Amino acid sequence: MKLLQTVAATFDLLLQDSNSSQVEWHYVTIKVCLHLFKRMSEEIQPLVWEETDHREMLQKILRSLVHTIMDQSACQDNRLLAGTTVSMMVNTAAEVEAGAKTIWAFYPLINLNAQRTEEHKGGCQFGALWIPAFILNPGGLDTLVMTRGLLTCCKKEILTCLLDGTPPKCLLLDVLFPAVLDVIEDPTSYPYYSYQVFSLWLQRVRESLDDLWKVKESLLLDDNSELLQKLSKIVWNNAESPTEGVTDFVHSSFRILLEIYSLECDQFGDPERALFREYLQKVIFMPWEARARYFALSAILPHLGPQKVLEIYPDLPQHLFNCLSTNRLCPVASDLYKTLLGLQRKAWTEVEDEVSEEHLAHKWSSCWLPTFSSALTSSDPFLQSNTSSHLLGRTLRVFPASYALLAMRFGGRDASQLRAWVSLLNVQKTLAGDLLTDEKTLKRLTFCLFSKEETVRLAALGFLCSAPKTSQVLSEREIQLLKEFLPLNLSCDSSSFRQLLQSTVKKALVRMRDSSLAALRQWKVNQMESLARKDQERGLLRAVEFVDWLLQLCTASLMPSSNYQRRKTALLLLAAILETFTDTWRPERKKGQPPRNMATLLCWSRNKGSWDFFSTGNTLALLSCLQDSTNEIRDLASELLNSYFPPDLPASAAVALFGWALEAISSPRVQDSEAGAAVMKTLLPKLDRHILKPPLLETEKEPSMPCKYLSFLEHLLNLLRKHFVMASRDLLQAAHTTPIHGVILALRRCLLEEPEVVSSMLEAQKMPHWRLLFQRLVRTVRDISNLLLSVLQSHQASSTDQHASSPSFADMGNAIRSLIRLGKGLEEEEEDMVLLSEDHSLILTCCWVSVKEIGLLLGGLTEKVLPQPVSGGCEPLLPLQVVHMASKVFQDILLKCRHWGAVEGCSMGFTKFCTTLLNHPSPELQTIPRTMLTQGLALLSSSRGSSITRRAAGFPMLFLCIVTGEDPASSRPLLTHCIQTLLALASQPISHSSEQTVDLPQVSAVHVLQTLVRGSNLGPALQPHITSLMVLVLQALSSPSWAMRNAANQLFGALSVRLLGQKWSPEDSRAKDGVSPEALFGRHVHLRSVLLGELTLAVEVSVSEGPRRGTFHLCPSLYAVLTFLAKLQPSGDTQDRGDFGVTEMPA
Repeated sequence: MKLLQTVAATFDLLLQDSNSSQVEWHYVTIKVCLHLFKRMSEEIQPLVWEETDHREMLQKILRSLVHTIMDQSACQDNRLLAGTTVSMMVNTAAEVEAGAKTIWAFYPLINLNAQRTEEHKGGCQFGALWIPAFILNPGGLDTLVMTRGLLTCCKKEILTCLLDGTPPKCLLLDVLFPAVLDVIEDPTSYPYYSYQVFSLWLQRVRESLDDLWKVKESLLLDDNSELLQKLSKIVWNNAESPTEGVTDFVHSSFRILLEIYSLECDQFGDPERALFREYLQKVIFMPWEARARYFALSAILPHLGPQKVLEIYPDLPQHLFNCLSTNRLCPVASDLYKTLLGLQRKAWTEVEDEVSEEHLAHKWSSCWLPTFSSALTSSDPFLQSNTSSHLLGRTLRVFPASYALLAMRFGGRDASQLRAWVSLLNVQKTLAGDLLTDEKTLKRLTFCLFSKEETVRLAALGFLCSAPKTSQVLSEREIQLLKEFLPLNLSCDSSSFRQLLQSTVKKALVRMRDSSLAALRQWKVNQMESLARKDQERGLLRAVEFVDWLLQLCTASLMPSSNYQRRKTALLLLAAILETFTDTWRPERKKGQPPRNMATLLCWSRNKGSWDFFSTGNTLALLSCLQDSTNEIRDLASELLNSYFPPDLPASAAVALFGWALEAISSPRVQDSEAGAAVMKTLLPKLDRHILKPPLLETEKEPSMPCKYLSFLEHLLNLLRKHFVMASRDLLQAAHTTPIHGVILALRRCLLEEPEVVSSMLEAQKMPHWRLLFQRLVRTVRDISNLLLSVLQSHQASSTDQHASSPSFADMGNAIRSLIRLGKGLEEEEEDMVLLSEDHSLILTCCWVSVKEIGLLLGGLTEKVLPQPVSGGCEPLLPLQVVHMASKVFQDILLKCRHWGAVEGCSMGFTKFCTTLLNHPSPELQTIPRTMLTQGLALLSSSRGSSITRRAAGFPMLFLCIVTGEDPASSRPLLTHCIQTLLALASQPISHSSEQTVDLPQVSAVHVLQTLVRGSNLGPALQPHITSLMVLVLQALSSPSWAMRNAANQLFGALSVRLLGQKWSPEDSRAKDGVSPEALFGRHVHLRSVLLGELTLAVEVSVSEGPRRGTFHLCPSLYAVLTFLAKLQPSGDTQDRGDFGVTEMPA
């Protein structure tokens, strides 16, 4: 009793304080209740179902749980757990009928669509307890929560209990199934949980079939039953849902549905089983590109059998291999093939008592061999690779004798035959362990290694390097072939070839390492000299010598005279060597760590004078790569230096490199500044007294900071301030000699990409210094941003207009030309120059790249610093006023910037900024993005007289970044509020006499909506708003404003892509990843009537009576509707092809 009192009191406190910090405590309290009802059901039973003195405690707990279920603002996880807990309370009923009646009475109160009787208006009885009506506020999710809870844990006897009535009712069929339908059809519901509930309902039906047959005394899924039609419609219409996780629930539901149907046919003696053939015909009518058909076939196959399916559907093998040419369909096709093989072998072995493997292989070949061999020799790399990777191994496992049949097919000398032959050898070697190769096979394999085709060479290399066991020793012949192969393949142009070359060679290196360690372990156990030990030692020496040879080859290939391809390949191979043969622990990796006894092998090899990985020559070779002109070379070299090499660099090299980096980050060329930033980031963890000398840091005394990282970053910040002062005085001169973007980039990479810097921030004695550094940094970049944006606006726009619009490209060009003339003291030119001068280009680069880097720096800084835990009583590293300052910088850039590269970079940082703030526990920080959204919507609604050419490219991105930052698991209130406000604004009428050259609020609203629809992270969240957006588009196409019609066309294109998918290739006239009408209108129930209404209106106008009868009438939305409908996939249901309604229109 004391525990129940404590739980009830805790609920009272939690409901009074709805602070977000109490969410976890609320969850724990509900979970305690769940375990109480589950483990102590006998003690709880009289308190719930009988009139006792202590039931008041249970009354409070029940009301709190129901309140949580109904609370629209409560955490979703808490609501779901509360639903399960109330269901567990129902289980405590001593009599099954009492629990069933309680559910029967409770459901009308939480269902929006249910009719409440007089007896329900005051509340409902829950055993001896009472649920008052005032806490019941149905909002859609309540039904889902309660239904999910009941289906998850409610007793089978309660769900199948038959209640008195006319006719008698069963909870599982007559209460929960209608609730499941309501949940699925509710556009505001959560699709993932809705279809989880649907799958749970089918599982409970399958478990309760015996009881349901007794209750109903008939088939549940009769061929013409309404229940079967509804279930079929749900699974077919949602088989390719775009919402993550939904398709998995639909697929499992489809299998359970077929199992239930099969069990009922067995029970009631129905040999025809017409549903299976009907579904198979439906699959055949679907286009082969539809993913839904393959999961359906996998479910149907066990019931009809492979032979019957292939008789009815003879094109299945070809369609299945067609799927392997695209990665999207490859997994479902390979799963179907594996299912087919298993069922075929089972069927063939059951016919005869003893059947040879050769006979089974010939049976397989009659069905699959032509298509299979054609796929393995295909010129399509996806088809060939996927067939080899996903199907070949399964085939050889199920039908081992098929190896000989396939090998006979690939005896030619052309590239496709060789590639298929080596792929076959590879898979057979994996399955058989060690594949014996005769002289003829070895000669052909050598020929493949030196083929002109990259794919053939890689396949042959894979055969050499791979083995079933990683401890299998490489033979002397295999090592010799590798030495002949690698020098000739370092300069390949293909990026994928380089990546595959690295991964394949690494397999050989791992084999060398593991076989060497195995040999050393055996020597430790057995100290006796023997012939076997000498053979092992020779193999170990071969492996050590090969690694040294490969190391020297890589180092020689890193020379500055080598081309990009050779240097990149050499770095990749060097990375493979260091990952495999060093004992460096990489904490960020979950696997791939060095073996525990790696030090033993390193010690043995170094005693032999080998494996000097970190020699001065190797270090200098990598340092030279830091000055390369490409990001890929620099970043990979930097990662290797920081991850594996000792922290101390050669003193002279470190000082020279630091001096070069300082010059590089001050270069006006972006490539040079990126190289300088990469060197700075590499030097940061290797700082020593040589780099931190006062002359190098341009100070008169030793650094006083308590941390070497702080001293280094303080120097970069001071350098940034100097560049800013120079730009304030003379931007033209600064763009040539001291541009800003390089220093900002160096600061960003040093602050955000080095883990030790973040660790230093959390040390208590250093936190005040870091806080001061961040304040100075944010203040500096704010001043730089204001300077650059004001320069491009030429200081002419008023403060009001500055917030409303950005300068046009012509205005920016004039401002820069004025700046150049002022800097050079020239007279005003009468004629405009056609080509941009070098000065003009340098100023533009300085401005736009700096603005982009400022956005990336502030976003990354917020994301990295704010979530870090701060000890009690300490001020956060980024105080509130600093975060507000950063938000103002983002707002200014996005509202005043037109350059898309700068907007894109700034948007990436702003998205990180908003995501961090919206998910932070501090209410003050959560308010900042919400306030910015409110201000943006208010600015959008205001009347502005600027030209439409002044509309900032970043203005729509402001809204997209904020709503993208919301927690995907939440109800996304900001997105809902934003879209509703934009829809209301865009729907406002536009006068025929409105000025066509000004930026109308309605037009801007449609452009923002288009940006939201194109946002890749908002796909599932936009589903409830799709129909409203389509209605807006169709209305806007009839607008008198050209700008509005143009914006509507763009929004229509974005909606079409969102609903139907992208085109597979530019040559396709329609999207092959499209959807059928059933699936589309099943997901968006009201969209069908919207489109049909537009078509009906067009027909009615064309046949209307009056003086204009028979004349042509323009319907602006008609073309859009017909184009949209034409992109739909053909209907898979032949009986439903006329249901769209077009045939019912008047002629």
